[in-house]
Amino acid sequence: MRTMQQLVFDFFRLCNLEPVEIRKGVWQVRADDALMKELDGWRAQGRLLQFTFDQRSAETYGADLICHGSYRLNSILQVIRKQGVLSQAHIPHHFFHEPGIRKKILGGFGAVERAYVVNCSLQYSQYLELEILAEARGLQKKESIHTVVVDLSSGKVLKFAFPYHLLKAGEVPKDTLRKRKCSFKQAFANATTHLHETMAASDHNWAYEARHKLTLEEEKLREFFQGRTESEEFKAKKQELHQRLAPAVRIDALRGAILLVPLFHYRLVVVETHGKEKSKNLTYDPIGNQYLQDSD
Repeated sequence: MRTMQQLVFDFFRLCNLEPVEIRKGVWQVRADDALMKELDGWRAQGRLLQFTFDQRSAETYGADLICHGSYRLNSILQVIRKQGVLSQAHIPHHFFHEPGIRKKILGGFGAVERAYVVNCSLQYSQYLELEILAEARGLQKKESIHTVVVDLSSGKVLKFAFPYHLLKAGEVPKDTLRKRKCSFKQAFANATTHLHETMAASDHNWAYEARHKLTLEEEKLREFFQGRTESEEFKAKKQELHQRLAPAVRIDALRGAILLVPLFHYRLVVVETHGKEKSKNLTYDPIGNQYLQDSD
């Protein structure tokens, strides 16, 4: 319940409005014409909007009830969904223990070589999160929403859950952003390929049933047009059958987000066993638990 209330108050705050609690559990906010038209349609006009999260208070004071499934909550969610088609968030570096990361990196050289850190700089890599609507059309239409995250440094789809609870709003310095090696277009292609593979491993009965129904209907159509299967009318009817019954999957991106993840970039001096020194660049991504390719 607390999360839903926070969403509502955050919504009004982002609209530069501050609800006032006029009685216990009942709030009031003055919504202008523009906001009310967004919430209730083009005929709506600005007014004092009273709302509550309690059923009894709504009945007693005539305030809009905001609860799961209520009209007012759904109208707010619809407005939110229109916003932020592409958003951005980042994970701060201080969520990770840099000395521990440094120890791990230096320990990876083992006994053959010794390494020293010359300096450490903080950077950000870019991940693309996509919310994708998959629509499977057969005898019935089935819809599902999938969240796919692509690493824009490698183009790989994450196989583990992204730590969304660590994300924070706000900008990061432009000069700390690592250049993308994977375009947004390629990232979307990789995400849809991953989704197709996921769906290919799922139950296909819906497609078999639709294909079977299509075959039966085509046979009936051929019998009806016996001797006239080259006619334009037959071809049009057959095309209509395929459009209506042929199994198909449609994929559509609903919204996306650029997720900026912290990187720890180290400039090292590596001392080999015979005493020769060489410089080395090494960048560690703590989210993917991976080292990114750097030119020495």
